[in-house]
Amino acid sequence: MTGDKGKRDAKNEHAKFPALREFFSGYLHQDFRDEYGSAAGAAEAFRKDASEAEIQAVRKEWKTWREELGKSSGDEIAAATRQLGAAWRPQNVADLDKVEKALAGVMD
Repeated sequence: MTGDKGKRDAKNEHAKFPALREFFSGYLHQDFRDEYGSAAGAAEAFRKDASEAEIQAVRKEWKTWREELGKSSGDEIAAATRQLGAAWRPQNVADLDKVEKALAGVMD
């Protein structure tokens, strides 16, 4: 039964975060390191390619998604990214922070 629940949870995440899912699957796919160097590099590329409306939609959904993650473990964070179509496996909250800054156009 947990398999069915997992499928329902993933489906709910897809419906809840469509812009984030598109960003994850389109930029944080299995070849993102070869193409962009890092997850933050992928976010920077997204900012260059996307319209302002698309960027704002991703940033809004990202904020909600991060709030829902709360103090999740690294494994839980990685599972949450997989549910939304990413091949990226963040190890901790700092990895998320780097991508969030890149989505906001803040470079280190």
